Amino acid sequence: MYRFTHQQHEHFYRYLETLDCYITSETGMIEELQAFEHDDKRQIASLVCQNTKGTLKFSAPYLRILYILEGEVKLLLDGKELYHCAGTLILSNQYTTIDYEELSLETKIVSFYFKSDYFSDSLLNQLSEETSLYRFFVESLKKQDEKIGRYYVFAFDTTDDVHFYCLLLLKQIVKMRYFNNKVTKSAFLLLIVEISQLADKALCIKDSFISSELLIFEVLGYMENHLQTVTLENVAKKFHFHPNYLSSLVKQNTQQTFTECLIALRLNYAKQYLTQTDLTIQEIIENLGYSDKAFFFKVFKKETGYTPGAYRRAKKF
Repeated sequence: MYRFTHQQHEHFYRYLETLDCYITSETGMIEELQAFEHDDKRQIASLVCQNTKGTLKFSAPYLRILYILEGEVKLLLDGKELYHCAGTLILSNQYTTIDYEELSLETKIVSFYFKSDYFSDSLLNQLSEETSLYRFFVESLKKQDEKIGRYYVFAFDTTDDVHFYCLLLLKQIVKMRYFNNKVTKSAFLLLIVEISQLADKALCIKDSFISSELLIFEVLGYMENHLQTVTLENVAKKFHFHPNYLSSLVKQNTQQTFTECLIALRLNYAKQYLTQTDLTIQEIIENLGYSDKAFFFKVFKKETGYTPGAYRRAKKF
């Protein structure tokens, strides 16, 4: 795959900094969105937030794409607290609540806003091969009466072409003074196709209760595959969650705390190792990530009523 050079990215930055698209306050953002709302000729808007103070809270009843160009951001996505850095892209509908706070002075966030009439049938038809994203746009536009928040959160690398296409779309929108044209729509299509091509490896969060179930399945699978080293902090980092939110997610879906869930996974494997292998008890303890042999014996006996050695003698066939 062709990758754009650092020099090409820098050229885009230098050009964009000459354009009137930078917002440094919540008031400025609200004013820009109000102007967008009341201009019937405008179907698309874009701006870059930089050096804002505090959490940005505002109503934006449009389909949105937010992309972190640089720095780090604290997000509240429908009440979920997340921490993300450069390369993160959020695709959301008009019913998703997104508040965010810049965590570093160099943070830049580009936002794209789309009115419903931007998505003509011909534009949607050109997206039909990008199955999941096509479904997102169609359901967001055709099921507005349901008023359900829909969103995807992707974690791309800033060297991925998504980064370039975000800059390209931003440049085109601002260059055309926010009025729609064929080149702008072409830039939009390029961005969506590139997101779709990288979605399998980059998708980290998706909306809805079903997605939550799938997410907890992924979390438990990750814990199970990393029993030696797993901690609340490193799992939270892997899935871009605050540790408190991850604890709540696990509790909600398993009725166990994170620690209880981890103990249950480890004990299940301990039983399998004891009955199905000839590994020594010390080897089993190490494979499960326990550093304190006495603690493992205590937890195991509390759960099974046996010491590990007695369990092996009683249960091994």
